[in-house]
Order: sequence, then C-alpha cells, then structure tokens
Amino acid sequence: MFKHLILFFLLISSFSFADEVPHDEAIVLPAGTVYDGDYFVSGRSVEISGTVDGDLYVFAEQVIIDGTVNGDVIGCGGSFDISGTVAKSCRLLAGQILISGTVKDSITSIGGNVQLRSGAPIGGNVVVVAGNADIAADAASSVTAVASNLRVAGLIHRNLNAYVGQMRITSLARIGGDLDYRSNANARIEPGAQIAGTITHHPSFVRDLVQGTWIHGLLIGSKVLAIAMNFLYTLVVAIILMKLFPRNLDAALSGLSAQPIKALSYGLMLLILLPLAALILLVSVLGVPFALTLIALNIIGFYTAKVYIIAWGSNRYLTKLRLKPNRVSTFFLGLIGYFLVTSIPFIGTFIAFAVMLFGLGAGVLGQARRGVLTGS
Repeated sequence: MFKHLILFFLLISSFSFADEVPHDEAIVLPAGTVYDGDYFVSGRSVEISGTVDGDLYVFAEQVIIDGTVNGDVIGCGGSFDISGTVAKSCRLLAGQILISGTVKDSITSIGGNVQLRSGAPIGGNVVVVAGNADIAADAASSVTAVASNLRVAGLIHRNLNAYVGQMRITSLARIGGDLDYRSNANARIEPGAQIAGTITHHPSFVRDLVQGTWIHGLLIGSKVLAIAMNFLYTLVVAIILMKLFPRNLDAALSGLSAQPIKALSYGLMLLILLPLAALILLVSVLGVPFALTLIALNIIGFYTAKVYIIAWGSNRYLTKLRLKPNRVSTFFLGLIGYFLVTSIPFIGTFIAFAVMLFGLGAGVLGQARRGVLTGS
C-alpha cells in the first residue's frame, strides 16, 4: 500500500510538470489491445477497454474502465465508472464513483457519491468515505463506511462498521456478521433484512448530555460566530489581494483557468508535503521554531486558498449578470454563494476540501507565472 501511495504521488508530480492536454479527445486503450506493464495515464477523459497487464495509475476528469486490469487501480479524478474487471484492488479519490464490475480484492474509495452496484463481486474488504454511499454489491469480507447517508442493499459476508448521519438497511441486505454503527439517529432496518450477528448502536454521548441545555445553545452560537469570522476573514483577504496585490491575483486566476489539472496536482502535493515538512522539523530541537512557523503558514494558507477559487467563480459566472470582475461587490456575492453551498452537510465539506486544493495550486501557479513574466 505504501508503494502505491508513493507511486501515485510521483505520478501526480509528473503530471504537474507536463503540458496540459491540448484537446478534448479521450485517451483510449481499445478493446483487444494489451498493455504490458504498469500503465500511467493522465487526461481529460480516459477509457480502458483493453487489457492492462499490470497496475493502472490514472489521473483524469472522467475515467471509464470496461476492460481488464490485471493489477491494482490507483486513481484520482472527477468520476470513475468501472464495469470491467480489476484483478487486485482499487484505490480511488473522485467526485463520483460507480462500480458495477468485478474487483477481486479490496476497495478503498473517497468520493462525493459512491455506488457499488448489485451483482458487482468484491473479493476483499471495502472502505468507503462519501457524502452518499450506496452499497448493493456482494462483498466477500467486511465493509467500513463513513458517510452522511448510507444505503445497504447487498450481501456483506462479514461485518458492517459504519460512521454515519443516516443509515438505511433495505430488505435486500444480508449481513453475515455484526452491524456496528455510530450515529445520532437510529438506523432504519427494513423488514426482510438479515443480520446474522449483533446490532450495536453508539449514539453521541456529548449530544445526549448537552441536548436542551444552555450548553447546546452556546455550541450553536459558537458555530455561527465561527462561520461569521471565517466569512469576514475571507472577505478581508480578498480585498487586500484586489487592492494591494492585483497582479498576484490576476496571475493566479489566469493559471487556474489555463491549467486546472496542474493546479489540483500542486494543491495535493502542498497538502501532503507542507505538514510532512513540519512534522520532520518537530523531531529536532533546533527545527521546532521553524516547524511552528510552517504550521502557522499552513493554517493561514489553507484558509486563504479559497479566495482564489471564489474570485475565479465570481468572475466567471457573476459577470454574466453584468457585474464587473475583480470587484469587491462581485466577490461578496460569490462568497455568499460559497458559504451557502458549503453549509450542506458532508457534501459541503467535500466541496470546501476541493476548493482548498485548487486554491493552493492556483496560488503556486500564480507565483510561477509572475516569476516567468518578470524574469525572476
């Protein structure tokens, strides 16, 4: 697994320094074609209809696998549709994940919506982190799910462990082991569902303790205050960038528009490398001050990154309403829209995370573009 992670981030690194795909044509491995060895591929659309006789490492907006991969699939993208056969494991990070084919080993997936279709045999463990998860597949081992909404309608041969907002166990569900879940709501278990082991529900102790008390009101008030402070901070940072550093902002937005995939890859690398560097510095006594400084910069950077994406979205869409780009009023309306969208439970968290990644990458691209223009 460690080998796969290293190779995958090396893959993203190589993509970030490569030229963007200059057209919208799909990259296709045709049916009947056999690729011998590990296959590294990046593009707007990738289709694997042939056979990869090794591992598949893919980074694309849309990925379709209706052929055969005789190894692991390690991928990141907008959407994945796997209706073919994967001889080993799948490790996926995407907005939409649909698996209706055969995965002979385990699945680890992080996505906005994850669907494991009925009739899709999975030979190993399943780990799903999603806003909405639908598990209707035949899982030969245990399933662990972290989701806002979880629907189970398949055969799970061993245990189901869930950390959910809402969970529905349909009449088609067959769980051969225990059902253990943590949620503030009782699971909806329909008549006809079969659970061979015990059912254990772990409600939130803190929620039960403070519900209906003044502490509950204080917590709600604290959340509202935190959102207000975040809103104000983002607006102030945007005003500073627009008024004092307009060239930096223009360079970042231009880089984001021209090279979105590269921006995402830079954001992923920064998210991993900066905290890792801080952790390494903390090990030595002399490095502690630098580590604390780097941690502070990480926090500031993570909160500031969304300014670029909100400004980009505001300029792109709100100018159609005859609003002028790079104006405080335009950004203010876009900021309201961003906070409304990110207030959606779990899905909003996923969107905020994606915005942070693209924003971090846009900042790096902006600095790189300014360096090229100024010759520094």
